[in-house]
Amino acid sequence: MNGSENKRPAGIGTGYLSIMMIFVVLCMTMLAALSYSAASAEKGFSLKSGEYTAEYYAADLEANRTLAEIDGIAAEYSDYADLSFISEIEEMEGMELKQLPDSIEISWLTPINDRQSISSSVRYSGGGYVITEWRTVLTSDTESKPLNVWSGE
Repeated sequence: MNGSENKRPAGIGTGYLSIMMIFVVLCMTMLAALSYSAASAEKGFSLKSGEYTAEYYAADLEANRTLAEIDGIAAEYSDYADLSFISEIEEMEGMELKQLPDSIEISWLTPINDRQSISSSVRYSGGGYVITEWRTVLTSDTESKPLNVWSGE
């Protein structure tokens, strides 16, 4: 017997397998943490998006109700240049009137939230109205706040 019986066979030892297993577990943990973070951010975005959508449609409904109220007043008059019609519209809160040669244009803002509103404008002429504007506009003064950007000095 020449002593070759006590030697271990060459191959991968248990230390190498343990290190590989720890590395795999760390990688899986990092991927799980990143996935959780992304899912949490997506949930927050979805909630904010849902809130904004609800706010927008509530404001759109209110703008349509205002239009229906204006149209109800206009139905009582055959001449939209009548001073009684103009005074009734001016009594409504937030209305802006512009008299044109053959029509009258009525504009108003309906707030969506503290930063945005729906800007609506209708033109009455002849026997009905035409919607000339119905869009979302910024109402807060966001441009007055300068961005905190490093200027290189």
